[in-house]
Amino acid sequence: MIAECHHDDLPESAQNLVRLIGMAKAMRLIDQLGGTTFPVSKSKTRLGQLRYELLSDAVGVDAADILTKEYGGEMLYIPNCVAALRAVRNRAIHARFDELINPNSNPVYSSNEAVALLAREYRLSDRRVWEILKVLPNNSENQIDLF
Repeated sequence: MIAECHHDDLPESAQNLVRLIGMAKAMRLIDQLGGTTFPVSKSKTRLGQLRYELLSDAVGVDAADILTKEYGGEMLYIPNCVAALRAVRNRAIHARFDELINPNSNPVYSSNEAVALLAREYRLSDRRVWEILKVLPNNSENQIDLF
């Protein structure tokens, strides 16, 4: 799901990773090491080689080389992007809800049926799904009343 993130959803540290190694590889790194401070080695010691191998396993040799060149010898904080993931999830819930209640879809669900289905799909309570649907997907300050 993180691959569906918009660049603007990401914190600055993640945007830097995207700039250096691309969205897909940055998201793989965040998926595997997000929320940690990773010591990027210069691969000069055995421990450094092990850290480089961990990095290259996560993003590939080319991207690991780029990160080593940029951050070698430094501590790189890899964000977990919880807020970005939540924004992606919430947009997906809105889109799926609209799809389920669309009169042209087959089958057509009532709002309550759609919320119940979404609650199961996303492992949320129906109350939480309703709360998400009350907030417009791209602007958390504008709320609409569904009732």
